[in-house]
Amino acid sequence: MITPFKSWCTAQGILTPLQLCGELPYRYMKYDDSQLANGSIGKDEITGPILRVPLHACIIADTPVDLSKRLAEEKDMGEESKFAPYINILPELDYYKEILPRFWSEERIDLVTDGDGGQVYRKIQEDDCPDVDPWAHACVTSRANYVQKNGYAMTPILDMINHDSASITSAAILEDELFLSVDNTFQNGEEVFISYGDLTNLETLCNYGFISDKKTACNSESIDVLMMRQQPVKVTISSVDGSLDPGSIAILRSYLASPAEISAKENEREENGAKGTSLSLFASPISESNEEEVFSFIASFIDEALYDARSGVEKASEKNDDLVERYLTARAETLVKGLDFVKSKFPGIEY
Repeated sequence: MITPFKSWCTAQGILTPLQLCGELPYRYMKYDDSQLANGSIGKDEITGPILRVPLHACIIADTPVDLSKRLAEEKDMGEESKFAPYINILPELDYYKEILPRFWSEERIDLVTDGDGGQVYRKIQEDDCPDVDPWAHACVTSRANYVQKNGYAMTPILDMINHDSASITSAAILEDELFLSVDNTFQNGEEVFISYGDLTNLETLCNYGFISDKKTACNSESIDVLMMRQQPVKVTISSVDGSLDPGSIAILRSYLASPAEISAKENEREENGAKGTSLSLFASPISESNEEEVFSFIASFIDEALYDARSGVEKASEKNDDLVERYLTARAETLVKGLDFVKSKFPGIEY
């Protein structure tokens, strides 16, 4: 199928110095100087433009759902479809059933849910499209890209380049052609990566079916902090330094502040002539005791989530489920950083 696809790409006017390599479950694009057009002298390394694709070679629709429907229609046309050589090289549904959580068994979903507090389960529910062909929906969520002023597209070659958040990637539309460039340098014979965006492990797992082996500044983990007679507060923890998002801290300050603390803060704001929403009142600490109570409260939930994640890692290891194990291992590592962050602010804090 690769040879007909390469011939089709040439006929469509697609130009790239990259070559498709490997077999599923791991295909990749490598720089191959022999792919340079017009017999150009090969270069030992490449940076800058790596792909040019005319938009007529892409399957395009206004929304991801519309794109899924159009992709399904093109596949149903079989060899009569203009895009048949491209569609024929796309992964089959069985491939996606193994890697994408939306297709997992109830037992496997329970395994990951016990370890991540239901993050994957909720994402599956949010992304559910029961009226769309499951194969086409999986292809679009894992391979489509946004094309400026045109909508969403299945773009040949681009959708076969793997992700690395450290790869500095840019794209532009010029005269109905998509140009893709990288600022990183890749050697001849080396796999070329692009960045799909600032994605968390939850997003890469649910949308693409992988967990990056590289430590990424993009990842974060969330926990739900529960209080009686209050809405749950989602606290996000950075994988870089374990810091907590300010918005959730402000909400918890408001929940835990005493009437006297609130009154004192309001008086302080009036004296300073400051204005803002009621929540902005809690953007900064209310009092030392309130602040310690907030962080102690958060730490108790992080600690519980860490226990669940580590238990999940053990269970996934026993079942030889490498994907779930790596997902929960990364979650546990970030939760540890979250606890360390709290302890750095309040040494000896109890929770």
